[in-house]
Amino acid sequence: MLEENPSANTGLTVTSGHYNDGTVQFVARRLVVQLAAPEVPTDSDEAVSSQVSAALAALPEGTTVLRGPSRTGRLVVLLPATGAETGTETGSGGDSGADVVLANVGAADASAAIDYVEPDVVDRAQLVPNDPRYPQQWAPAAVNAEAAWDLQTGASNVLIGVIDSGISLSADKLDHDDLRNASRIILGTDFVDGGTPRDLNGHGTHVAGIAAADGHNASGIAGMNWGSPLYICRTLDAAGHGSSADFADAVEEITDYAVARGLKAVINYSGGGAPNNTKQRACQYASDRGMLVVAAAGNDRAGPVIWPAAYSTSTPGVVAVGSTDPGDIVSDFSNVGPEVTVVAPGRNILSTLPTYSVSPTLPLNYGSLSGTSMATPLVSGLAALMWSRHPGHTNAKIKQCLQDSAVKLGAASFDNTWGHGRVDARAALTCGDLPILKSVLERDCPGPPKLIKSLLVAHCKSRLPVLCPVSGLIPCEIRSLVGPGCQIGGPSLIDGCPSDLLCDSRDPRDILIDPVIIGGILRRLAELERRVTGETPQADTGEGGWFYVDDNGDIHQV
Repeated sequence: MLEENPSANTGLTVTSGHYNDGTVQFVARRLVVQLAAPEVPTDSDEAVSSQVSAALAALPEGTTVLRGPSRTGRLVVLLPATGAETGTETGSGGDSGADVVLANVGAADASAAIDYVEPDVVDRAQLVPNDPRYPQQWAPAAVNAEAAWDLQTGASNVLIGVIDSGISLSADKLDHDDLRNASRIILGTDFVDGGTPRDLNGHGTHVAGIAAADGHNASGIAGMNWGSPLYICRTLDAAGHGSSADFADAVEEITDYAVARGLKAVINYSGGGAPNNTKQRACQYASDRGMLVVAAAGNDRAGPVIWPAAYSTSTPGVVAVGSTDPGDIVSDFSNVGPEVTVVAPGRNILSTLPTYSVSPTLPLNYGSLSGTSMATPLVSGLAALMWSRHPGHTNAKIKQCLQDSAVKLGAASFDNTWGHGRVDARAALTCGDLPILKSVLERDCPGPPKLIKSLLVAHCKSRLPVLCPVSGLIPCEIRSLVGPGCQIGGPSLIDGCPSDLLCDSRDPRDILIDPVIIGGILRRLAELERRVTGETPQADTGEGGWFYVDDNGDIHQV
């Protein structure tokens, strides 16, 4: 049922027309057809074929299926050529490619097999003209990355998906010194030409390097995330054009890959354009399955936020990223609006480029580019670090932590130009850590730091700290708050794994007591804190008063 596109690097033929109360660009002769849900759910090939046939019957004779149906019932179809089509960009008059596409958008009304039909709107890579090569990476220092790398450099249970123009490849092999780890980089689908997702534009390789170039490898640059796997899909052609249907298919491919393997996925899209149902449903598909889509706000010089980034206010799993210059100044090219979630460095960002020539204006191997395209993968890499540290967090929690930990760039708590603030990597990673009042432990339980470290042990996959009196590791008055024969098992309350309080003379693993008891214990700990310090907890949260424990059990001052 699927007819493959020919493997020719011809790119997309783009046309334009009036759609959704505005002039938008879309792929000539191409439509996205969403099949209606069948009355009786079935996976039979015969039923699906019948539904596809019914849908095609509502479209002009000679319409062919380019791709699909997807798992969610989406078809990409190609309308038959007309004599008036020129194969060039057009949007005016006569029997143009634009008119042919738009004339068939209403086909859903003619068939019960179709939910909706819409143009395959065109997205563009979100970068601005190249600036002179920057002598060093300024972005990591600006977002406090070095302090964050002390805590986490990327775990294998979080996937970074990059939907872009591909990655540097020679003879179908990874060929860049900073992006050649085949055990870490998964080559997904090339939705433009078929085959492997070889970068013919440079944008995708640059984005991949910002998010995930190998760090601490004595070569080139350091990406934001050095350890998490990277999944590459190509949807942008050599000119930087991509379609909404390709974006949606790539989102579903990466999401399904992550779900099948029990991974969290941060999906980076440094592109965008006009809104449509296809993009919105793709973002919802990823969000509903617990994934995060991080998208560029756009470079229209304070224009409105583009889509899919603009779905950030309606979809929990979407983050819209704007750009900053050195000095925490919002870049003049960065789009603005209530949809901006956070901002990050996006001007003159040094990163990886293909090892072969894709443009006379781009150097080989490394170079600097500017745009919200460059800010977005920094946030994607950071979000993957956050999930690596706190695997129990939901996508909504990761988004909330990005917002709450961001550095405000003005007096307000939110601004349309910089959203909730410029990301702070260290603060974002420690969002959700369990702080313990150090003064209580030091006064009532004197001893070396090793003793303090032993008070906190980890259970569950997250390895987040919990209190564990059964083993005798909680001494002094804290033990009396819990009582003999009781064990707090499971992770801390801020983690997504279930917490159990176990109290009984039998094997404590056999009996579960309501986790709300933990809240009572924490309140009693707060009372102990007030009694020991003579102050309220809020009065004793200054420098040196609190510490937190990282995934390795190491103690850090706050």
